[in-house]
Amino acid sequence: MIICLVLVLILTAGCITTRQLEPVSDEKIADMDNSLDKFIPILEEQLNEIFILTNNTAGNLTGNITDANALDQALLQLRRDIPASYDVGVVSRDNIFLAVTDNQKNQDLIGQEGCIPITEKDFTNTTNGCIITSPLTFITGERGITVIAPIYDENGIFTASLRVSLNPAYLFAGPVSELKTEEGYTIWAIQPDGVQIYDEDLQELDRNALTDPMYSETTISNALHRVAAEKQGNVSYLFQNVGWTEYVQANAVWNTIMLPNDMEWRIALSDNTNTDPGENAQITTEDLKTFVEKAYMYARTHTKEETLRAFNDPEGEFVDGELYIFAYDMNGTTLALPYQQSMIGMNRWTGEDIIGVKAFQRFIDRAKFGGGFVYYQYPNPNNDFFTDLKLSYVMSVDDDWLIGAGIYPGTASLNYSWEERDELITQVRNLQYLSTILPEEELLQMINDPESMVQVEGLYPFAVDAHGEILANTHNPSETGNNRLGYTNTYGMSPIREIISLGQSGGGLMYSLVWDSVLEKEVYVLIYVEPADGEIYYGSIMRLE
Repeated sequence: MIICLVLVLILTAGCITTRQLEPVSDEKIADMDNSLDKFIPILEEQLNEIFILTNNTAGNLTGNITDANALDQALLQLRRDIPASYDVGVVSRDNIFLAVTDNQKNQDLIGQEGCIPITEKDFTNTTNGCIITSPLTFITGERGITVIAPIYDENGIFTASLRVSLNPAYLFAGPVSELKTEEGYTIWAIQPDGVQIYDEDLQELDRNALTDPMYSETTISNALHRVAAEKQGNVSYLFQNVGWTEYVQANAVWNTIMLPNDMEWRIALSDNTNTDPGENAQITTEDLKTFVEKAYMYARTHTKEETLRAFNDPEGEFVDGELYIFAYDMNGTTLALPYQQSMIGMNRWTGEDIIGVKAFQRFIDRAKFGGGFVYYQYPNPNNDFFTDLKLSYVMSVDDDWLIGAGIYPGTASLNYSWEERDELITQVRNLQYLSTILPEEELLQMINDPESMVQVEGLYPFAVDAHGEILANTHNPSETGNNRLGYTNTYGMSPIREIISLGQSGGGLMYSLVWDSVLEKEVYVLIYVEPADGEIYYGSIMRLE
């Protein structure tokens, strides 16, 4: 919060240097307020659209939730239309799941209790018919918030609630990324009680910033208490610079948005005052791989306790500036992270980058397939902590845990917008929805037809089966019928194998480097995948350069 940078500093530095906060000019505060004033309407517009879509769907389900097929299709349509949603479900007035979208794991929720009991009375004080929850951890393990609307029977009696679980990163991260790139500011958000709504480090979601010892440094604690207590204002605090060599001043302004059922979110904008004390020499992918292989040999010849102690030593042989070994178990629990040791023991399974790629799940999948390279975005300490594409190499030590390290390969800036990402997600979720109402062959023909209704400019949908056979491919229909499981890119990654793995785990986003037959070169892409019945995975590709 103050982002993850602040946390790292507090936890790795030991004692705090006493330094006085400097006054901030009125011009600086006015500029920050102006940037915040442009951001808040974007967030409010997204939320209002979600409320409208949820209310409309709930209204359409009046007296109609007993038709299982119609109910499933309505939920899939709503999930398609809200890219920020994890899942959409219907819960009875007795708090029992009646229906839910997505994979088989979610289907197992039917008949179980919902996270939050809701009664008709809960909707009496809402401004638009919906209520919104505080952050929570869902039964599926993801962290987020839920928008809930009432469903009535044909006699107007409250019978169930429609629930849309939302990923706050999808609401905030896209506009935040643009704000950070264009103006050097970032965003974080808390409730008046201190519970965090959004932070660039998504592991902080639903933690309480007012009571968490990670925020105990005096200036940070004072800043957070002011933000929580007051609807708007400005404040300064201290955090460590790039390289963790000294504490520097950061400044924030904040304002409040009002939500249904009298919920308040404090939306804070912070400046980025990091300066780079010196760039590290460029590390090659071969250097990276050799570094991880050396750590692997150490892990295989020492006890796990000795190995993790060595990996967590900031002055040890497995920490070399930007390059350091991390370790996780196969459930996503942090075992080694030398610069952020407070996170040891924390489960990061649901952690994702600024665009929504779940990097830790990608680490685990790749390690289980014999190890290799994984792409994701991460704050770069050599670029004022702007989010850059990072390349990690991971290996499994045994069936229980993995190790890895990462570098910033110095790629050109990725060319995308959060609106395009949402279009990518919506397109694939539409394919998933259409797969429930159209014959399979008809849908595959639509994917191959560049003029069909499923096409979106700049996106390239496809379908692949669980064995790696291409069933449809907009970009290159001649690939249909070919098995591409054996195709690998420059880094030995098999995009099709990773697509299948992602689909089998429930779908989501991933980066890859793939051959573009038109440009006749490898290009960076963002891929979104959703599973469908019959071991078919629908997806789409968006170029990032």
